[in-house]
Order: sequence, then structure tokens, then C-alpha cells
Amino acid sequence: MTVQLTAALQQELNNLAAERGLSADELALRALASFVADQRDFDAAIARSNADIAAGRVSEHDEVVARIDRLLSIQ
Repeated sequence: MTVQLTAALQQELNNLAAERGLSADELALRALASFVADQRDFDAAIARSNADIAAGRVSEHDEVVARIDRLLSIQ
């Protein structure tokens, strides 16, 4: 895979990598791995939410607001 970076982004990547004592390639690889993991986590959260909705495990907006209001008034 080849990724084309703008000159400005390449310079920022080089600077950040140098500040961290890493090569630009290593920093880019870590960033991409983190991004992919975050996207997988996001997709899993959406799937769990959809399952909750399908199973009827939801609350109406007004109920949630009232519950928050009650919790905040206790403090």
C-alpha cells in the first residue's frame, strides 16, 4: 500500500516523529493501527446499540432527562 501525503502533513509527521524519537514510518503505522482499532470499537458499539434497540432496551428522551434532573438535584 502506498499513501500520498501532502508536503505539510509529511512535515508535521516528521516533526512529531522526531519529537517522540520514532521514525515517521513507525509513527504513521501506530497512528493507522490506532485509527483502525477505534473504528472497530465504534462499529461494535453501534452493533450493541442496534441490538439494544431491537430488544426494546431503550428509554424515552423525556425519561432520561427526568432521571438526570433527579440525580443532579440530589447533590
